[in-house]
Amino acid sequence: MSRSHAPSLHRLVQTCLRKECGLDEATAAGVIVAVSGGPDSLALADVLGALRSKWKHLQLLVVSIDHGLRPESQVEGAQVERFCRARELPFRGVRVDVTGPGGLQAAARQARYRALEAAADEHFGPSGLIATAHHADDRAETLLLRLLRGVSLEGLAVLPPRDQRRIRPMLRATREDVRLHCERHALEPIQDPSNADPRFLRVRVRRELLPLLAELSPNIVPALNTLADEAAQLDTPSLLNRTQRRLLRDALEHPDRALDLPLLQDLHLVRKRRSSARAE
Repeated sequence: MSRSHAPSLHRLVQTCLRKECGLDEATAAGVIVAVSGGPDSLALADVLGALRSKWKHLQLLVVSIDHGLRPESQVEGAQVERFCRARELPFRGVRVDVTGPGGLQAAARQARYRALEAAADEHFGPSGLIATAHHADDRAETLLLRLLRGVSLEGLAVLPPRDQRRIRPMLRATREDVRLHCERHALEPIQDPSNADPRFLRVRVRRELLPLLAELSPNIVPALNTLADEAAQLDTPSLLNRTQRRLLRDALEHPDRALDLPLLQDLHLVRKRRSSARAE
């Protein structure tokens, strides 16, 4: 979306914090800022660091996660630390073990969030927040991924501005807004080669599908973000995923069949199979 006199990233972040994340000048908040050193997270740390001079109650800790997947990761962590030292931003580097079910990206994401939540608990207690650098293009990509993999209507409510203790202050900014901020403020982000690896579906969505959709509809990113916003406003979400809804629908259509429907917190809705034999 082209904008004349586009608001700066500083203004977009402050507006999102006030209107959608529940933070303002008078709010006492401790925030973990997840910084990989890429353009998005570096821009977020730069903006939030500058905001401390106006929001006196804002406390920050930059956390850089080393997944141990690339030999350059230690050097990159040191680069983030130098960036923080130049801006008097508290910094902590954390090494995580990327293991677990699912693909590599999913396992890395789970390990990363566990480490960020542990840092928030340790430094700011249960009220500590975690700020990530997702922006509007990231949200559009995530929604497209959900559509490609199959999702319920309420499942389109991806990456909200605030999700419990996770906040996304740059959600109303675009990738271009971030690029311009880095250029104007002479930031030197790290380029992660995995972000260009076509083996990952997200990379293909970012580099192939979204640009194609933008050719057909230049406003596709704001349109997809609006769709995510509207999905989040559904009055009566089912709270059941697609598999759960299928099992329940099948049970209603076939009352003689057994049912074992997994719910939350290891609860199950169980119905025994009805015997076809009748007493004489």
